[in-house]
Amino acid sequence: MIEEFLKDCVSCGICREICPFLSEYGTPDLIISKNPETAFLCTNCKACDLVCPNSLSPSEALHETKYKQIKENNLSENIKTVLNSANGFAMRGHKFPFAYYQSSETVFWPGCALQGTRPDLVKKITKMLKIGLVLDCCFDPLFQNGDLDAVKSASERIKKRLNKYGIKHIILGCTNCKKIFSLYMPEIKTEHILEALPEIKSKPKHYIELKDAYLHHPCPSFRFAYIRELANKHIKGFVSIASQTSHPMCCGLGGATHALSEKLSDQYTEKIISDTKKSPIITYCMGCKNKYLKKGKDAYHILELITDSKPLKQPVSASRKWLNRLLLSIGQRLLKSRKFILAAIILIAIISTTYLRKSGYFSPELLLDFIRHYKILAPALFILIYTIGPSIFIPSLPLTLGAGFLWGPFWGVIFSIIGATLGASVPFLLARYIIGSTIKERFSYARWKWLKEKVEHHGWKAVAFTRIIPIFPYPVLNYLFGITPIPFLHYLWSTFVFMLPACIAYVAFGSSMSELILKGNIKGVIIGIIIATIAMMLPFAFKTFIKKVFPEKNE
Repeated sequence: MIEEFLKDCVSCGICREICPFLSEYGTPDLIISKNPETAFLCTNCKACDLVCPNSLSPSEALHETKYKQIKENNLSENIKTVLNSANGFAMRGHKFPFAYYQSSETVFWPGCALQGTRPDLVKKITKMLKIGLVLDCCFDPLFQNGDLDAVKSASERIKKRLNKYGIKHIILGCTNCKKIFSLYMPEIKTEHILEALPEIKSKPKHYIELKDAYLHHPCPSFRFAYIRELANKHIKGFVSIASQTSHPMCCGLGGATHALSEKLSDQYTEKIISDTKKSPIITYCMGCKNKYLKKGKDAYHILELITDSKPLKQPVSASRKWLNRLLLSIGQRLLKSRKFILAAIILIAIISTTYLRKSGYFSPELLLDFIRHYKILAPALFILIYTIGPSIFIPSLPLTLGAGFLWGPFWGVIFSIIGATLGASVPFLLARYIIGSTIKERFSYARWKWLKEKVEHHGWKAVAFTRIIPIFPYPVLNYLFGITPIPFLHYLWSTFVFMLPACIAYVAFGSSMSELILKGNIKGVIIGIIIATIAMMLPFAFKTFIKKVFPEKNE
């Protein structure tokens, strides 16, 4: 590529008229052959390609020159520092706590500048489109500086993450991200945000006075003509465009220009501001907007218009951007991870309960002894304990036996079946609406998929059979049913009905123990044992019938 370019370039100098970098340092062929390290000042805007009379690509030759020097490690300390800084920026955004992936088939990928400058817009757009969110860096800073191997490696990691979270469709909020995905991850379905957002039907209230604007198209948009067309289409109904960029014009942040030469970077910015005259700037790159704001120019991001959000009037510092990104990432984890927080609470409760029981400070027996002294509140407290118990894996059998012991066969059954049904409902609802993905991760895919298929084929009968013959422990079943498609009401009544026989048996046995201990009635104990034995033998009576419906359980 480089050799062919040097052979065909005639040093006409036409490209120097359009580019501050080339105007300052000479024609591309001379830079490549005489002072190749200067290529790192190139912003990669590709304006030179559009004006080359021989249809060459000076930008690609300069970009190849950067890559070659990195490959050969032929770099000055100054360039190494800049490249390390770019790598540090990308890697920081690529790792915890800044990186965040949400499990969703379609997600919004805002890009570094947007999430750092306007995190509120990121959340607003995600809510508007009703899709998931991914916070990560596409490694374009390294691409612009020619470190293509690093970009390729990062792209492979990104693809693995997308696959892990089941992401198949990405809506990109950054045109540079669109460029990277098209070059390194073309197999992934992507859209630019301007494709996904609906057209504005009414004039945004924040922009009533906005007119005769200058529409600045970010450099990478000149790779995608349709994106520039969409930008015009979105704002034509309420903003009059005085003029717009007809060829790539970098704001001064491209490549390593802003890090190596602030003076040259500002020349790019001033060139655009000069072209705008007194018109406000509308762009769809948050990095560009921030650069214009730093120069005191009235600038708007097109997403501020489309979402009718109050425009940002002051530039955002680098430290503030990182803080915004951190808070956005943490906020999403807390918002979308209520399931993990609740799971942690449940885990802590289980560990605490186990410890207290082993230490002798807590047991179902002690609880029953306690509630016996509060005759009015005792049933309500008992039901509350029974409701919470299964969710944190407290054994319910002692509670059921205790109900019979304390309240006898009639009221014992009433209180126990109410508590048992509510206790089965709480984990079901938790799994269905809050911690479903955690439950799927906790238990094998084959196990819950098997149960899901049985529910799809047999409906409430699956609940009935598993209540009669507990294939899994009840607390586990309660959670697993929550991630199956069974309607809650069907689950509720079938749980109530088909737990009732066992509940009656165990309450009767608990009541008979009360008869023995308190009254010395041996006959009552015998009756209780007989009833309990019948209840325990019941699954064997149903075994043949159950196998017809549930032939095999896939572990």
